[in-house]
Amino acid sequence: MEFVSRIGWVHLSYAIALLVFGFVIAQRISILVDRAVSKRYSRHLAQLFRRIVFYVLLFIFFISALQELGFKLTVLLGAAGVFTVALSFASQTAASNLVSGIFLLFERPFKVGDSIEVKGIVGILDSIDLLSTKLITPDNTLVRIANEVIMKSEIVNTSYFKTTRLSITIGVSYDDNLARVKTLLLSVTNECSLILNDPAPQVVINNFNDSTIELKLLLWVDTEAMGSVKNQLLEQLKLRFEQEEIDTQITLH
Repeated sequence: MEFVSRIGWVHLSYAIALLVFGFVIAQRISILVDRAVSKRYSRHLAQLFRRIVFYVLLFIFFISALQELGFKLTVLLGAAGVFTVALSFASQTAASNLVSGIFLLFERPFKVGDSIEVKGIVGILDSIDLLSTKLITPDNTLVRIANEVIMKSEIVNTSYFKTTRLSITIGVSYDDNLARVKTLLLSVTNECSLILNDPAPQVVINNFNDSTIELKLLLWVDTEAMGSVKNQLLEQLKLRFEQEEIDTQITLH
């Protein structure tokens, strides 16, 4: 109450109004920036710019509110500088994650919505923040990975290119006719409309094992249709091999 009586209710009301008004303005402008950036650039940049604009504007209104309460700007800047130095020593990990996030921004190894694998964790990229990156796994679990960890790890982005090669290994007996098996495999791929004709599917001999000859079926598909192609192709291959009474061992890569 002594503080309120010293600065006055009018100044306190102005300060609170500035904070509320600043929060609303920062939120509205950041949303507009998000929409404008997402139209021309990636969702990653849009999210990042939205957060930067929001916190910068909110900080400006916060400083204005403190000035309204009687705090001097020079004192605030000096205190902020000391606080920043102290914070940098106390949170070196956070600073490292922040720098890593900036490098990821410019390198752009992935974008929001991509399917990636980091340190054995596979998921859809949900958001890229300044300190961490969040993935949603196939079982609908949110995984948070520090940006520093991502920068030091190998990243597998299966959504980076529009087309992907699918490899299926088939082990057949030495008694089976290879030409017949190859013809069967290619005929099944021709029946699948989701498989691309260019490059054309091909069957090659991969290895000679003790009891089987290892064939490899190589084909190209649209990345987004990978899951559908896998299910449809494996089902058709199993059915045709059973009809032709060919004993096989199928491995998907």
